[in-house]
Amino acid sequence: MKDIVSEPLIFMPVERKDGTYALRLCLNQGLLTPGMTRSIMEIMESYPGITLRATTGQRMNLEGIPKDKLDDVVSTLGTSIPMCPPGVSVCPGSELCKYGRQKTREIGDRLLELIKANGPYPFKVKSGISGCGMACGLSFVRDIGLVGLAKGWNVHFGGSARHRAAPGLCLAKSVSDDEALAIVKKALIYYRDTARKGERMGMLVRRLGHEVVADALK
Repeated sequence: MKDIVSEPLIFMPVERKDGTYALRLCLNQGLLTPGMTRSIMEIMESYPGITLRATTGQRMNLEGIPKDKLDDVVSTLGTSIPMCPPGVSVCPGSELCKYGRQKTREIGDRLLELIKANGPYPFKVKSGISGCGMACGLSFVRDIGLVGLAKGWNVHFGGSARHRAAPGLCLAKSVSDDEALAIVKKALIYYRDTARKGERMGMLVRRLGHEVVADALK
């Protein structure tokens, strides 16, 4: 660790019920560089009681920051922003996992750029990419989900893991990377232009009906 240079991070402060704060680290696909890790370790060494926790969305939170130490931690760690950019939950894919059928990292980056380019949206967009049908990227219950097959991807739209949990509408089966992303782009624009403010994709599908949405996204 001695030769590793600390790197600044981008994060979103979150106030907790007990009066402490968390810093939600805005990571791409949950990846931390050695320099980022060094910065985090220095914070935890300097402020006993602060811990690091992995989130379900493949991000990391620095937890337990006292309110009176928040400004010091923020200035030391990097850049504070009001909202983390959209994230994509990505499983290891065929490059690392013995069950994987498709590579996930590159298409995850392409999907993230697509989401950023076509916003803003009526509400948050959560996406998941899974290299096989086990769906470790939570693809079936994400707003946008890609599930890898031996040949290509299944594309899902409007999944929900909330109180009315349901899998997303399957828009296409066994399509290529480029075809999957073209379908996703059309779905994002449809959501952006059709949904009500504060309405997630799953809520839109329930309000309009599967047949109406599927027909619009043919």
